[in-house]
Amino acid sequence: MAGESASGSRRLASLYPVGTRVEVRLADDRWHPGRVTRHDHPGIWVVVEEGGLWFVTNGRHVRPSAGE
Repeated sequence: MAGESASGSRRLASLYPVGTRVEVRLADDRWHPGRVTRHDHPGIWVVVEEGGLWFVTNGRHVRPSAGE
């Protein structure tokens, strides 16, 4: 199926289109609100509201925004 990896899990790019509001967990172990800015296999780029651009490759570190 399109958008799925060989293991059957959905790719981050399929789950989070460009422009999607998300939250990312950073090194401080807190969730930070942001927005997906682009896709770059195997992950997504997210700009967080307090500044900074992060490349996320693991679904455990990104989730839909609580406000969405």
